[in-house]
Amino acid sequence: MAVRKSSPKLGLKKTNDIPLTSEYLLVVLSDLSSRIQQFFGSMAPVNLVVHGGAVMVLHSGLQTRAQTLDIDYLHRGFEAEWKQRGLHDAGARLRKCIAETAARFDLGADWMNAHADVALPFTVDSKSQEPYDYVWHATMSEQNVIDNTIYSSPTLNLIAVPWCWGVALKLVRYQKHDPFDIACILVRGKKIKAVEKWDVRTVERWLAKECGVMGYSAYSPQQVQVNRDRVKHAILFASSIEIHGKTRSMELYKNQQLVQAMTNAPFHTMPVR
Repeated sequence: MAVRKSSPKLGLKKTNDIPLTSEYLLVVLSDLSSRIQQFFGSMAPVNLVVHGGAVMVLHSGLQTRAQTLDIDYLHRGFEAEWKQRGLHDAGARLRKCIAETAARFDLGADWMNAHADVALPFTVDSKSQEPYDYVWHATMSEQNVIDNTIYSSPTLNLIAVPWCWGVALKLVRYQKHDPFDIACILVRGKKIKAVEKWDVRTVERWLAKECGVMGYSAYSPQQVQVNRDRVKHAILFASSIEIHGKTRSMELYKNQQLVQAMTNAPFHTMPVR
């Protein structure tokens, strides 16, 4: 794919409309890495915690999507880490790098964004009075960094959130690609022998243990049922992928025939509330 460039002096369009394939992302992220070198110098590398579609495009164990339009990252946890390191304007520096890369490739201003931060659980550290981001800290565990680093250069690392958090966050929204993404994560869990069989109870226990700060114990009966319906649907989707393959399963899903194909029962789209 040809690299599209524009003058950094031009204003950025608000929303990105240029598909980011795995190949193109490597080009774009290489440019971002060079700008991080300029703005962070010897303090690099910069570690960014990411989630969403970019993980499904770049993770070598998944690569279930051909492209995405943006990279979702955790800005709040990033800023807190760098303030602890003594760099209090790291957030502004990073945003400058992101904007300059967007300008070079004519990407939308949201090509790399932290819009989801407002919905992620956090607390305030009693000593530092800085935000303590649960998802950030879970992602930066030694084993997760080994397992889920999806991009690495001398100045920039992108690290995907743990699988449990990937599922938990997608269950909250459960729109567009979310059912397919969760199903692919569940299939991967079986492939790497992390679990022998998925059922609703297994998924719920897993999420309650690893992502308890999502507040599952305080869910109303209605919220519990909605979440359970989505888990059931995702497990069914995962089973379809194992039987029919990803392409055929996605076709069934788009045509609202997935449940019917798997159970011979009428298909009902999971409610989004």
